[in-house]
Amino acid sequence: MDLSSMLAREDFFTHFFATVRKYYKEVRNMDVEIGFSSKKDCNLVIKPYLSAATAPNMSSRARSFFYSEWNVRSSFLKYIAAKAGVVLLTHSGKSFAQFAFRMTPEDALTPDLVIAPNNRSIRFFDYKSGTVGCIIKSGFTSKYFQNQLNFRKSHAYPFMLPMLRWGEDWFIEPILIGHPLARVTKESVYQQGIVDALADIKLLAENTLSQAEAEAYVSEMTARIGRLLSQAEKRKHIKTAASALKIVEKAAETVGKSLNSIPMCESHGDFQGGNIWVDEKGKTWIYDWETAGRRSVWYDSAVLCYSLRRPFGWEGLAGEQFPDKLLNCDREKRYDAGGYQEIKAVVLLEDILFYLEDLLELPEDWGAEIFDAFVKRIEQIRT
Repeated sequence: MDLSSMLAREDFFTHFFATVRKYYKEVRNMDVEIGFSSKKDCNLVIKPYLSAATAPNMSSRARSFFYSEWNVRSSFLKYIAAKAGVVLLTHSGKSFAQFAFRMTPEDALTPDLVIAPNNRSIRFFDYKSGTVGCIIKSGFTSKYFQNQLNFRKSHAYPFMLPMLRWGEDWFIEPILIGHPLARVTKESVYQQGIVDALADIKLLAENTLSQAEAEAYVSEMTARIGRLLSQAEKRKHIKTAASALKIVEKAAETVGKSLNSIPMCESHGDFQGGNIWVDEKGKTWIYDWETAGRRSVWYDSAVLCYSLRRPFGWEGLAGEQFPDKLLNCDREKRYDAGGYQEIKAVVLLEDILFYLEDLLELPEDWGAEIFDAFVKRIEQIRT
């Protein structure tokens, strides 16, 4: 998430300063002070577009963080422009600083440190030690962070980074060198990353597989969505609750005609290119397990293969009569057109639930427009 979005939705610097202090106290047993400063006296800066804090004269290892983050897939010209911009900004010292801070004591900072705010957490990349620490952002709920922590303590797979140390609301893991899949520019590497990630998520599904009675699972989701929609109307002032309920009711009616049971597994939940990493040796990793939970074996494959986190992802899935990509983790079964319609209905209910849960964990005055736009897109597709 970029800094401009965080500035718009929350009291960002209050959260940022409090979280930095807490991280140093809990993880490094160090009392630090941090606040705004003039450029002349600062020892920490945030520059336009970079959305992370560093020492003014960062090391080449710290600069590699931004080279990775600003790898643009969509256009060669945009790729060149982004790279040139990153080179300029990361070599410009205190010049172009958008925000300037001073943090004491001085030894709390090194040129190898990058402090990167995320959606609900802040990450501290220490390229000298080769580790990154992650801590809940001050002022945010712990639900998703605790979910990730518990999931990673309970599961160990070759595609999951090991946690080296952890506490109640923080953990430390190795730094990965490479790129998020969404920013891999070489097409062959990108396509292989998708193949490897689907194989990884299939392994997790196979090891955690169980069957749920279709009507019971759908009924449970429908009831939960109803409760969450009521909360979202009151707390977030969403405008599409009635439309969402109609979509949910239609989807629920679709399931059960030929689909009696639903294969369930441990699911990543937000299985998209931003949460898949290809390292410098070409190995694929899956990270950010905040939304892990039990879902149908079709959900993760749908999110990745049909780009459901993008504005028009559902149009592609809805338009396919036989979307076989959904069966990545369900290869033993074959369905007719009616069966596929039921599968898509299950995935739709899971996706509405995902968006609602995410909405209700964001700051109180943020997220309603995103959810309303999602519901309107689904409404247009299904009418």
